[in-house]
Amino acid sequence: MGANEQAQSSCRMACIALALMLIYFAVDNHVVLTPWNNLAQAGPQWPSTLAGWIPGLFTLWALWRRLRWAVGVGAVWTVVWFLLQLRQWWLPYLFGPTSLHRDFRWYLEHGYTETLRILPQRGARPSPDLQHMTLQMLSLSAAVLTVRAYVKLGSVL
Repeated sequence: MGANEQAQSSCRMACIALALMLIYFAVDNHVVLTPWNNLAQAGPQWPSTLAGWIPGLFTLWALWRRLRWAVGVGAVWTVVWFLLQLRQWWLPYLFGPTSLHRDFRWYLEHGYTETLRILPQRGARPSPDLQHMTLQMLSLSAAVLTVRAYVKLGSVL
């Protein structure tokens, strides 16, 4: 397989991973799937959904067009998107209160204590639930594959 075919294949795989992540994110934010998610206490989800979908659609467009500079922007976004999820869930779970997370009221107020989880509770710390762990795995896949597509597009030039 030549460099052009590898770049095309990488862009296609990144598109699939990103599309799956965005679809999951929209469904999880707007379809009541209790006890998977708890939308009753979450409040309006459109700002959150749009914060993911607007840059996500840009990245899909970039991958489809195979525009290296735009795929680079999308790759940065997918990595930041994944890291923000780690910051929100794993820092408090592993380290408790930090300068980034002084209290955990958001965890209780948004009903995350009532969603499915497989990790043991660690005192009063937020525990990542399955809905967010699934989003994190999809986000990680999208980030890795988008970065890979960016690198492969560079070998075509």
